[in-house]
Amino acid sequence: MIRKAIIFDMDGVVINSEPLYELADIAFLRRKGIAYNRESIVKTLLGRSLWDTTQILKDIHGIAGDTQKLMKERLGLVEGLYQSSLAYITGFLEVHQYLVEREIKTCIATASHNHLLDAADKKLGLSSIFGQYIFKISDVGNKSKPDPAIFLYAAEKLEMSSEDCCVIEDSPNGIMAAKNAGMYCIGITTSRPSEDLDHADVVVSSHKEILQLFKQSDKKT
Repeated sequence: MIRKAIIFDMDGVVINSEPLYELADIAFLRRKGIAYNRESIVKTLLGRSLWDTTQILKDIHGIAGDTQKLMKERLGLVEGLYQSSLAYITGFLEVHQYLVEREIKTCIATASHNHLLDAADKKLGLSSIFGQYIFKISDVGNKSKPDPAIFLYAAEKLEMSSEDCCVIEDSPNGIMAAKNAGMYCIGITTSRPSEDLDHADVVVSSHKEILQLFKQSDKKT
């Protein structure tokens, strides 16, 4: 199961940003006099770009205003929470170190807004871990997941075929993007329950389980 390259989604897989997005959206909708209903929107929003999710919120709730301005308002709310509360997902660093020790290529492929990616890097030092191998949807014309463009781009930059790549994702849209790219996918339930991730090749509840999968795969090779 372990591949020559592991592609990590960022939000909800590498960093604990998904709860912070939710807190930001609670505040954002409250400003508009709208109650936040998690189950009605979160599955749709996960894995998509900030612009796309802002447009979706506009459409669902009938929010007036320019999408770009509304996106910037959400951006400011999320960035404030990044500065105070952003952290790595438990167990990610151990998984990444295991891969580095085995000379397996790794990268990030994210739908995150460039500004938030920079904020995450500043807070946590992502570039010290992944170097130049941090890819974003702005690299592929802002094509949001489930479009496979970001994963295909990552594979190209890693000089790997789709068959040589394994994607780790926490969202239905991200999993579909990985499968649309022809890649093996591990779903992790950091953001959604396992039944929402059933298109993944395997579903786990933690990075500890991912590490166990990799170790078991190593024993078989």
